[in-house]
Amino acid sequence: MTTTKNAVPVPAPDRGSYNPNRPAGALLRAQTSQIREALLLHLQEVVSLLAIDPKSFKTEADVDSYIYRATGLLHTRGWARK
Repeated sequence: MTTTKNAVPVPAPDRGSYNPNRPAGALLRAQTSQIREALLLHLQEVVSLLAIDPKSFKTEADVDSYIYRATGLLHTRGWARK
């Protein structure tokens, strides 16, 4: 199990415990809804950054602030499914 900053470690399921054909229970459905809400918040952050026209930046501080926010959003999603 690999962990990174701000990542929640999720252990691998016990061998044979995962059944892809079993109906999802209430807990899994609730967790999916919570994850969806978190994704919507991130989507709003991305949309707000994309609404900013980089041509409007006048100072290095303007650029720095934008890059800081944008890379913060991108970096946390830099994982690859194995």
